[in-house]
Amino acid sequence: MPSETMTTAGPWMGAGMTGAVRRARDGQGTSAERAALRSLAQLNMLHSLGARLNRLNDVREIADAITAELRTLIDYHNCRIYLLQPNGETLVPVVFRGQLTEYEGETYEELVTKVGEGITGHVALTGKSFYTPDANQVPFAVQIPGTPDIDESILAVPLLVGDRATGVIVLSNLGIDQFDEQDMRLLEVLASHAAVAFENARLFQMEREAGETSAALLELSQALTGVHDVGTVLDRVVAAVPSFMPTSIAGTYVRDPETGVFDVTAQRIVDPTRLNLALPAEIDAGTAATFLLSLEEPFVLTKDLAPNVPPEYRFDDPPRDALVAPLRWEPDGFGAMVLVAPDELTSFTQRDLRLARGVADIASLALGSARRFHELERFHELVESLEAIFWEADPATFRFTFLSRRAALALGSRESGEAPREWSDHVHPEDRGAALTALRTAIEEGSDHTLEYRALGREGETIWLRDLVHVVRDPQRGTASLRGLMVDITQRKRAEQALRRSERKYSEAFRREREATQRLRALDEMKNTFLEAVSHDLRTPLTSILGSAITLEQASPSLAHEDSRDLIRRIAANARKLERLLSDLLDVDRLQRGIVTPQRRPTDVGALVQQVLTESDLLKGRSLELDLEPVVVSIDAAKVERIVENLLANAVRHTPAGTRIWVNARARDGGVLIAVEDEGPGVPSDVRKEVFEPFRQAPGASTPSPGVGVGLSLVAKFAELHGGRAWADERPGGGASFKVFLPGT
Repeated sequence: MPSETMTTAGPWMGAGMTGAVRRARDGQGTSAERAALRSLAQLNMLHSLGARLNRLNDVREIADAITAELRTLIDYHNCRIYLLQPNGETLVPVVFRGQLTEYEGETYEELVTKVGEGITGHVALTGKSFYTPDANQVPFAVQIPGTPDIDESILAVPLLVGDRATGVIVLSNLGIDQFDEQDMRLLEVLASHAAVAFENARLFQMEREAGETSAALLELSQALTGVHDVGTVLDRVVAAVPSFMPTSIAGTYVRDPETGVFDVTAQRIVDPTRLNLALPAEIDAGTAATFLLSLEEPFVLTKDLAPNVPPEYRFDDPPRDALVAPLRWEPDGFGAMVLVAPDELTSFTQRDLRLARGVADIASLALGSARRFHELERFHELVESLEAIFWEADPATFRFTFLSRRAALALGSRESGEAPREWSDHVHPEDRGAALTALRTAIEEGSDHTLEYRALGREGETIWLRDLVHVVRDPQRGTASLRGLMVDITQRKRAEQALRRSERKYSEAFRREREATQRLRALDEMKNTFLEAVSHDLRTPLTSILGSAITLEQASPSLAHEDSRDLIRRIAANARKLERLLSDLLDVDRLQRGIVTPQRRPTDVGALVQQVLTESDLLKGRSLELDLEPVVVSIDAAKVERIVENLLANAVRHTPAGTRIWVNARARDGGVLIAVEDEGPGVPSDVRKEVFEPFRQAPGASTPSPGVGVGLSLVAKFAELHGGRAWADERPGGGASFKVFLPGT
C-alpha cells in the first residue's frame, strides 16, 4: 500500500550543485549558456533518478527521491504527489515538500481529494497535463477552507500506466506564471519514470502483503489444527488476528440456535488505552439482524451508523469503524468475528476485508471440524455405553474398519486379547456360510437386513447374536461401507428353547384341555339352540290343540257337525306334528349316543318314496314332479321314510306356496340316489354343510314347520347309519337340490 505519511523539508539550500547550474538558476551567464546547462542538468537528473527509482520498491522512498531531485531543476514553492487508491476514486497525497508558511492551515484530511475534484482531480480524470499561471482564474479549482487567497501558479502532470492515471504530481509556486513549457516537458518525462516506479512498488507491496497474508493465514491454520473444542478455536482466532490486522479490539460471537441471541465467546483488547472497554456480552436477535449486512461476506460497519445503535450496545466514544466477518460451520452453526478499528480516523481497506474473509474461512473449517469431532466423541461414548457392539466394515473384503471396545470383551480371544479382524471371524463355523450369504444378499439389494446367528464367545462358548446390518450407499461408487449393531440375544434364545421344551411337555395336556373347552362350548351353544327350537316347535302345535279342544268342550252341543270334525282334524294334525317332532328329538339323542342300529331289509325304494308322498299332509297346494324307479336295496325302511319326510318338510318350509318340487329315486353305483329339489331361493354355498348340523337351518324359511333345525341333521345321520351320505347342491335352473345316497350293502 502507498504510505499515507507525508514528509516535509525546509527551503532547498543548493548544496552540491555545480557552479554553472547555480549561475543559470541565479540568472547569471548568457541565455544560451543557461539553456544548455539547464538541459544538461535535466538529462543528468533524469538519468540518475531513473536508475535510482529502479532500485527502490517503497512508495515513500520513491516520492522522497522524486521531490528531492526535482527541486534541483525546477524552482517550486510546494510539491505534492498524489496516488490513486484501490477504490478508483480517492487521491491521497503520499509526499508534501516545500515551504509551509502559506499552507499552515492545511490538514491531511483536507488534502485528500477525489477524481474530478479540483485541479488535481481534473488531471487524474482527463489523464492530461494542466498548467495555470493563476490558480484563482481556474473555475474548477478548489480552495481549502481557512487558507489565504494568494497568487499561485500550479503545474499538474498525471502519472500514467498505459492509458490509466494512477496519480498526479502537482507543483505550485507563489506568483503569476512561474513555470514554462520546458518545466512541463521535464515534469512529464519524470512522471513517466515515477509512474512505472510507483506501479512496481505497488505490485511489490501487493506481493509482500500477499506473502504476509499467506504466512499469517498458514500460521493461524496450523494453530487451529488438531483443536477439537469450539471455545479454543475462537480463543486462538482472536489471539492471532491482531498480529496481522489493524484492530483495537478483536472478538467473536456465536448465535444461540434456539433464541437467536449472539453471545460473545472470546475477545482480546489490543489497545492498552481501552482496557476498560469491551464488546457487549450479548446482542439480541433483532438488533443483530439489523446490523448483519451480509451472512456470507465480510463487511464494515462505519462509525456513521453509531447513532442507530441502541444505547446498551455502544461501547466506545468517539465511535470507530468495525469489521464484521460472518462465521458458518456445519451443520447449522453461525457466528461472527468483530474487529474494531485502531482509532476513529482509521478505516478498514479492501486488503483487510480479503484477509478477514480468509480468517473466517479457516475459522469456519476449524469450527466445523471441532463440532464433528465433538459429535463423534458423543457417538463413541453412546456406542460404548450400549450393551451392544457397533461395527463398520469394508463391503469388498468384510474387514472391520471400526469395532467398538466391547467386541474385545465379548468376542475376542482370551489368549491374544484381540477382537476379530473380519466380519465372519466371530461367527460359529456351522452358521458362517449362511451368515455370509445373507450379508452378500444385503449388499446386492442395498437394503438393511437383520441376521441372527451363533458366535464364539471369549471363552469359546456359544452365544447368540442379532446383527442389524445397514448398507451405506454412495451414488457414484455403489456400496460405500457396511455398518451394524450386534446385540447379545443369548438369554432370549435360551428362554425360547426352554419355552419350546415346556410347550412340548405340556402340549398334549393343553390340547386335551382346549378340546374339552371347545366341546363344552359347543354343547352350551347346542343347549341354547335346542331350547329355542323346542320351545317354539312344541308351543305352536300345543296352542292349536288346546284351542281346538277348548272350543269343542265349551260349544259341543251347539256346534255344527262339520265344524266339530274340522276341529278334530286340526287336533289330529297337530298331534302328528308333535309326534314327529318328539320322534326327531329322540332320534337325535339316540344317534348321538350311538344306540341306534339299522334294521335292513330288501325294499323297493321307489315304491317306499311313493307311499310317503301319498300319506304326507305337507304337500297340499304344491306341484309335484316325480321320477321314481323301482330300486330294491337293503335298507331300514322306517329310517328312509324319515329321510324322505324331512327332505319334503325342508322343501316346503323354504319355498313359497305354489313352488314346484321334484322328487327322484334312481339306481346309482349299486345303491339308490334320492333327490328332493325345488325352484326356491336355494341354499347359499357357504352354509351347505352347516345346514346338516343339529339345530341349524338355512335362512329364508317361508312357513314354520315342526322339526326346525333337526330334520336335515336326521337326514344326514340316517344316511351315515346306512353307510351313505347327504349333501346340498344348486339345482340346474335355480333352487335347491338335496340328495341322499344309500349304498346297497
